[in-house]
Amino acid sequence: MRVFLLIGQSNMAGRGVLEEPDINAEPEKNIYKLDGNGVWLNAKEPVHNDKPELVGVGPGLTFARTVLSTFNGGKVGLIPCAVGGTKMERWVPGGDLYERAVSRARLALESGQLSGILWAQGESDSELEADAAVYKDRLFSLITSLRKELNAEEVPFVAAKLGGFIRPAEYPYTDQINVALESAAAVYDKFFLADSAGLTHKGDYLHYDAASAKELGRRMAEGWLTFQ
Repeated sequence: MRVFLLIGQSNMAGRGVLEEPDINAEPEKNIYKLDGNGVWLNAKEPVHNDKPELVGVGPGLTFARTVLSTFNGGKVGLIPCAVGGTKMERWVPGGDLYERAVSRARLALESGQLSGILWAQGESDSELEADAAVYKDRLFSLITSLRKELNAEEVPFVAAKLGGFIRPAEYPYTDQINVALESAAAVYDKFFLADSAGLTHKGDYLHYDAASAKELGRRMAEGWLTFQ
């Protein structure tokens, strides 16, 4: 099984409104997710359950479908670890969400091979100048440390730019976060930055609608496939 770690905040967890055909869709036959009890379940939307009252469609399932469609047979396992509204300080070594993600990844690797790390985060760090100023250093620490701890030096790291629809008045340092993400693409091997151009929000100028979340998943998968 090809295993993928899904980390970040709400746009990775998914906030797209659940509608047909996702609500009544049958669980995927060859795509699995690791639940909160460490059990592999056949995946369907929503993949995450970080905030049950808010969770919806995210990029993870479409990413897995796109990857799986390029191979003859095989299975994909998703490790959902994203949590909405979280800052980067919780995703660096020693942070609670970083340590939880590493622990869940190690458990998942008993069943398969780590094949990719997916990252969508930064909105919470674009509100204050102090957070945005250290984002690049924290991002580099996250990438370097995750790859080292999971013996994943050659594993692709696929990140997503922040949405172009975010209001500067509310999140004034969005551009600075995107610059930091772009700088990582220039430094790290097998790092792909998926573009958010043309994607739309669900009415709150912050979260992708369901169609755009799926499109982001496709773009992230296309980036991952460039390394295969």
